[in-house]
Amino acid sequence: MDLEFLIRRTDGEWFSLPGPAQLPEVLRPRTVPSEPTPGWGTHRIKIPDGVIAFSDEDPGIQVIFEEYSGSKEEALKIVGEVLANIESADGQRGVIVPLQ
Repeated sequence: MDLEFLIRRTDGEWFSLPGPAQLPEVLRPRTVPSEPTPGWGTHRIKIPDGVIAFSDEDPGIQVIFEEYSGSKEEALKIVGEVLANIESADGQRGVIVPLQ
């Protein structure tokens, strides 16, 4: 199952994401083991239940769970952890928008 979410800013247009060296840490969920993996997008990680692709887009950060075998609730929890990392890293507020 593939799931998609969008992380949008609530207080402006674009997130001020850190540079490429810090991006893997900011986009890493805290409670799920992950490791960077090659492929399309701004950043990709392999987790036990599939692959997550992050793509920095005009309306926000698109988060796509590919070949995902977990629940939608667990995916939403993971995206929430990533959003908390982003907010902590740059002080900007965001909201999660399910796309499916």
